[in-house]
Amino acid sequence: MCSLLHLMKCEYCDQICIRKGFVRSVQRFYCKNCKRYQQSSYTYTRCSINDDCLIVKLNNEGMSGSSISRITGISKTHVMNKIRMLADTTNMVMTNECGQEYEVDELRTFVGNKKNECWVMYAINKTTKQVIDFAVGRRTKENIRKVIDTLNKLHPKRIFSDQLNIYSSLIDRSIHSTRGYGINHIERMNLNLRKDIKCLNRKTICYAKSEMMLEARLNLYFFGKERMPVGA
Repeated sequence: MCSLLHLMKCEYCDQICIRKGFVRSVQRFYCKNCKRYQQSSYTYTRCSINDDCLIVKLNNEGMSGSSISRITGISKTHVMNKIRMLADTTNMVMTNECGQEYEVDELRTFVGNKKNECWVMYAINKTTKQVIDFAVGRRTKENIRKVIDTLNKLHPKRIFSDQLNIYSSLIDRSIHSTRGYGINHIERMNLNLRKDIKCLNRKTICYAKSEMMLEARLNLYFFGKERMPVGA
């Protein structure tokens, strides 16, 4: 009969796992039933609800995944997975406003390295400065349309943008304005984004590793404040 050192119960399906190699000198086990690998013990800290709030707060303070991992004691991989999971469960702020004025702009950045250009396209309420919707990807008509369609559903009084020719084909001429100083507020928010989110800094080597990860971090930054504890 095998000793307990050679076997462990699978935490996913309660079947018996067998020993299967090592990870950083820690014995790893394999379940033949559910085909998953696991360890009898882990060196990193598992997340609690308070840790979730802390991760959101540190993300919104502009810390990278590595920095969050060092502060919380949670592995970097688990931090990044947690950010994606929290972003998936964070809903965009739904508003019933009507007849408001909005500003739209694009923010240029990179994914991975400077060979992979990426844009953050988003819209804000001109009065409240609340982000209405955003998109991440190439600066194409299809991606910008996602943001403009959200604004059109709110029956806007006026939409301000720069003179990018894509906007003229997506926004009705009667409510579209490209006059000078019309997008001052969103231009100031661009500066806040570059200041607050490390991977958006102009002179940095900490670019987001993927568009999906950049979108997740922005989702928490724009709409994840309700997850933060009161007074944070």
